[in-house]
Amino acid sequence: MKRRLGLLACFAIVILFAGSAWAQQQQPNASALTDAQQEAMQALAEQAQPGPAHAELMKRAGDYTTTETYSAPGVEPQQFTGTAKLKSILGGRFLEEENSGDSLGQPYSGLRLYGYNNGSKQYEAIWIYNGSTAFLVLDGSSDDNGKTVRYTGAFLGPGGGRQTLRVTITQQDADHFVVKLLGEGPKNATSTLETTYTRAKKTTAPIHRQN
Repeated sequence: MKRRLGLLACFAIVILFAGSAWAQQQQPNASALTDAQQEAMQALAEQAQPGPAHAELMKRAGDYTTTETYSAPGVEPQQFTGTAKLKSILGGRFLEEENSGDSLGQPYSGLRLYGYNNGSKQYEAIWIYNGSTAFLVLDGSSDDNGKTVRYTGAFLGPGGGRQTLRVTITQQDADHFVVKLLGEGPKNATSTLETTYTRAKKTTAPIHRQN
């Protein structure tokens, strides 16, 4: 709700400025922007700039191999492998992840966007993949400067019931981080999907010495 209000406020200000610019074109003698409008523009400009939280997120950019472990009540843990490519986009404001592999016996590919909302002071993420036509929208917070971020989201299960999904992302070191999903289903049943990301080692071309 807080994010929606923030977006509405931004749109309202954009419309206000657009209307003001149009009015000034129609009335050459119209006064410049008011102090309130200038302050609002400055606040928006400052919020649009990436900060320390974004810089920490961008450190994850790179190529990774992934190992998934799925656990659920009454089911033997299963493990799968895949790959992921993370890159900084839009001037370091967002981190984009493309992933693919095999999960639960089926090939998958997905796209994830991560960011930090300067206005709401929250971490945010959007996930989509080829097994669904729905967006998963996540909001999160951290108490250790982004090393561990705890997200919460919700989605509709196969029977149409609303299910909560909790996601914890933990940065272990510069080359490893873990994404843990905790699903809460009917009758308090829980399942977990834990994915470990390992940065791919850079390979160097062999040096051929001439005799």
